[in-house]
Amino acid sequence: MINFFVTQSSPDMIKQYIRKTEERFEQMGRWIHGHPKRVIMFMLLLVAALASNLPSVQFDTSTESFFEEDDPTLLAYDAFREQFGRDEIVLAMIHPKDVFVISFLEKLKAFHEELEEVVPHLDEVRSLVNVTSMRGEEGELIIEELMEDWPENEKGVVELRERVLTNKIYQNFLVSEDGRYTAVVIRSNAFSGSDEGEGLEEMLEGGFEEEDEKQSLELKKGNIEHPLQRLSEEQNGEFVNAIKLVASHYQSAEFRIDLGGSPVMVSDLKQQMLEEMPVFALSSLLVIAVLLVLLFRRISGVFLPLLTVVLSLISVMGLLAAMGTKLTIISQILPSFLLAVGVGYSVHLLVIFYRHLRENGDKEQAIGFALGHSGLAILITSLTTAGGLLSFAPVKVAPISDLGIFGAAGVLMCVLFTLVLLPAILSVLPLSKTMKKVDGNSKSPADWILKKSGDLAVTHPGLVIAASLLIALVSALGASQLRFSHNPIGWLPDEHSLRNANLAINDHMKGSAALELVVQRHERNGVKAPGFMERLEEFNSFSENTRYKDIIVGKSISIVDTVKEINQVLNEDREEFYRVPKERELIAQELLLFENGGTDDLENMVDTPFSKARVTLKTSWVDANQYVGLINKLEPKIEELFGGEASFSITGLIPMMVKTITFVMEGMMVSYMIAGVVITLMMIFLLASLRLGLWSMIPNFLPILAGLGVMGMLDLPLDAMSILVGSIAIGLAVDDTVHFMHN
Repeated sequence: MINFFVTQSSPDMIKQYIRKTEERFEQMGRWIHGHPKRVIMFMLLLVAALASNLPSVQFDTSTESFFEEDDPTLLAYDAFREQFGRDEIVLAMIHPKDVFVISFLEKLKAFHEELEEVVPHLDEVRSLVNVTSMRGEEGELIIEELMEDWPENEKGVVELRERVLTNKIYQNFLVSEDGRYTAVVIRSNAFSGSDEGEGLEEMLEGGFEEEDEKQSLELKKGNIEHPLQRLSEEQNGEFVNAIKLVASHYQSAEFRIDLGGSPVMVSDLKQQMLEEMPVFALSSLLVIAVLLVLLFRRISGVFLPLLTVVLSLISVMGLLAAMGTKLTIISQILPSFLLAVGVGYSVHLLVIFYRHLRENGDKEQAIGFALGHSGLAILITSLTTAGGLLSFAPVKVAPISDLGIFGAAGVLMCVLFTLVLLPAILSVLPLSKTMKKVDGNSKSPADWILKKSGDLAVTHPGLVIAASLLIALVSALGASQLRFSHNPIGWLPDEHSLRNANLAINDHMKGSAALELVVQRHERNGVKAPGFMERLEEFNSFSENTRYKDIIVGKSISIVDTVKEINQVLNEDREEFYRVPKERELIAQELLLFENGGTDDLENMVDTPFSKARVTLKTSWVDANQYVGLINKLEPKIEELFGGEASFSITGLIPMMVKTITFVMEGMMVSYMIAGVVITLMMIFLLASLRLGLWSMIPNFLPILAGLGVMGMLDLPLDAMSILVGSIAIGLAVDDTVHFMHN
């Protein structure tokens, strides 16, 4: 009996509540009409307060921007960079007519030296000019720069060519395997401020002692704040732009330079975003203005919707800046999105207002009627859209989470300006005579199209349903062909210089991306053990022979390569001695000789106690989705070789990008479920019917399926941006359903 009573009375109660709410909206409209100047003043003060933060808007297009500041993956990456420096590089690949001629080498030296002189935030420049070279003389290890003795004749150049092309460390690092290309590797400081007053080495001088290792462990756990600030977006831009400027001075047919690497990608993405955001926003404004002209054919019908969304956009951007949140490559869609959403709210209100005004000629009554008729529907539609966006909030990818939060805030601001500011402006706006005139026969092209659509749906429902089912079936087949992608370079235009440079670097220098393995041993000096060295060597060999789809590991570098080269040069440079010594004491002696030679190369490969070793895998830059397969191939070998050590970790730019894929995939599945459930419940409540609420969601999900189907058929990948469309589209599609069912 109780269940029957609830079932029968609940819809009536909901309908009664809806009617009362609509009456309150109508009363609010009449109150606004009586106090328009007060309302306008308050709303403009709100906008001004938020807009005052606009000058502090910041941008971030780095891979790190995809992570929350306390994310363990990011903390581990920062700890790695504190220990070994920045793994991301700018690689300037140079293609001359001949690398080994004096004229080219002199120009290479000038290019190298100018980079060292003018590039800010610079850690090091490495090229054939200054790369470490070893040779043995009467049992003594001589450490020097490769070209310390400058080749002055053909004989010297021939000897240099021989030394370079036979050195395994240089290959696919500073020179291509065929000797036709050479590279200059430019590395920035990992943290800001490390080039001011004292070098990074001095700042971290004690960073490898036991106490600092404990701090590093605490940092990974997130128990202490990060002691250093990562290089900022602005500083990275200064670093890259200075390199580009120097490269432009030397660029010629005989000295062709391709610039690649993730710092260039981050800088170029930011520049592209700054150029395209205004274009997208203005294009959206123009298209919307044209459609508003066709719909209303009145100046106020064009100006007022655009005013509400522009003020909403200014407000939400000011809020974003006030909260210290940076604009990213994902959140750049916020302006265009809010323009599309906000205009819809104003249009729904103005259509009712204009029609009622034409019929009755009473502005106060028209405003009250419009708010009473459409106010609740507009509020519900804003809540469904905000709900779709807020479903992004749990996603672990920071830019997506931020888009959800500030997108929802922007939507609510749009509805606030529509329901409060717009009626106030209508109250003080002088009306033209044509607007006051009643013309019941006036019909717009949109009215005619909508009437014909309604006639078709009513007279041929079976045909409409059959066509919809066919669209759903074809779309499902297309959606089954979808593939996921995360390739920030692919977001740039096809003709962009970085895309071409990336392809060339992949082909000739085996890429510029890096995967880092750090192995921690139990004891001090454990890295010097011959058995451990042999395992490092085995992993190097395994890695360089591992491929996955388009990925090749062009080079695997670790301390074992240095030990083998030292051993060779100390034994008359004979090839058979390019191996790891069998005695631990001999390894220790050779490394001591190398350290005393005046080079700091070991700092990039091991920690000071020689208990931690770094292995760098240099790979081609491709879609990050492929790196999942590469890592899956490497992990069993890593576990086999180093599973018994104190710890090992895989870090670097590539694992960061792979983690981004995982977060996006997992997060968006949750997001879609949340959005679907929340919006369905709202529809059931608004329509006061479980059956109608569920049926009404069919036309809301079908456009999403159709969109995914088109993407699949056109081979357009789902990436970190396009995957957002589903949750946003649910919120937008429901708007139309709400207004249709409500009316």
